[in-house]
Amino acid sequence: MRTKNLWLGLMTISMASALLLASGCSASSNSTARSNKDANSVTNGGTSSTVNGTGSQPGYVITDASKTNGGSTSGDGEVVPCTNGDDCVCPTLSVAVIGTPGKWGAASNSNGEDSDTAFQDWLNSSSAGTAKVDNYVVKPTLTPDFLAGYNVIILAGLGNDSNMGPWWAFDSATEIPAMQDWVTNKGGGVIALSGYAGDGNEVDAKNALLAFSGISYNKDGISPPCALVDATNNQLCWCGGSQPITEWNKTDPVVEKLSWGVTMVGMQNGRTINAPADAHVAATTTNGSTVSKLVVGKIVGQGRVLFFTDEWITYTSQWNGVGNTNTNNPACTGYLPQDKYQTAQFWYNMIRWTQPNATCFKIVDKQQAVTVW
Repeated sequence: MRTKNLWLGLMTISMASALLLASGCSASSNSTARSNKDANSVTNGGTSSTVNGTGSQPGYVITDASKTNGGSTSGDGEVVPCTNGDDCVCPTLSVAVIGTPGKWGAASNSNGEDSDTAFQDWLNSSSAGTAKVDNYVVKPTLTPDFLAGYNVIILAGLGNDSNMGPWWAFDSATEIPAMQDWVTNKGGGVIALSGYAGDGNEVDAKNALLAFSGISYNKDGISPPCALVDATNNQLCWCGGSQPITEWNKTDPVVEKLSWGVTMVGMQNGRTINAPADAHVAATTTNGSTVSKLVVGKIVGQGRVLFFTDEWITYTSQWNGVGNTNTNNPACTGYLPQDKYQTAQFWYNMIRWTQPNATCFKIVDKQQAVTVW
């Protein structure tokens, strides 16, 4: 969320070297139903693409190696064992990003290079062709059939413009019950992001859509204290434009893996989160005597709902520094997001947490090492 200038530029997460693969599971996976759309189709405002030109049918893992060496081999030499016989396959991990991209980020006031297309690349990229993401920048209708095509839904800016609106609304008689049923009874996972706009009303659609979870966003704005300081105690958060989240709950077994391998991720002027007693707080920030919740998750029936405070984890500058005008600033050496943040690991953790049965889901990332669990 931003309350100052309207910066320009579309968000992008640039992780072009990341390889996402999912293989080695039995055909009887507990995942929800997969999309039946053609891999190159554009449907209901969503886009998806064939991964690495494999041309495989969506919903099925390429198992060219499974009958010869007991594993599915990726193009980079990685082998993931398949232990359930000749019929061993893993369904595609299908993700939908619903909403318009953010307009802020470290580069948005200058060259507008903090865009978000590489986020889809990061999820889609796989030498085995086993995972994909569809991006819906035009509001889709959330029917049971639509939702059945996905394992995970990520809620971005729910408006025609993520900063200015007008804000979308979901039908209380059809769409909201469909979402609740998909999570509760079908095992769907939701990741909600916020802080896209200066207008607090941006959270209304997400709060209404996920009201069944009991979790909700406030309409405030918050940034953690700057925890990036050099040897002479100079604050250097300006180098990446964001303030790091550093207070992680590593003692609650339900959410401890959300911070697995994570020390810091960035945010800037996000929303605090209301958590019911049966939810689990994964991260907080302390300002004086006030402790605010920044990451909250809840198991809801067979599914899971996860709220994250902000949207800066979607920007390229917070992953590998592309688009950040301070990348080559000598004063920032060693204190840039790509030096201090574990953004790729955190995204893996969130997706994996929302789909705990997706044991085949793996990431091989050549730029930011990701611990798979």
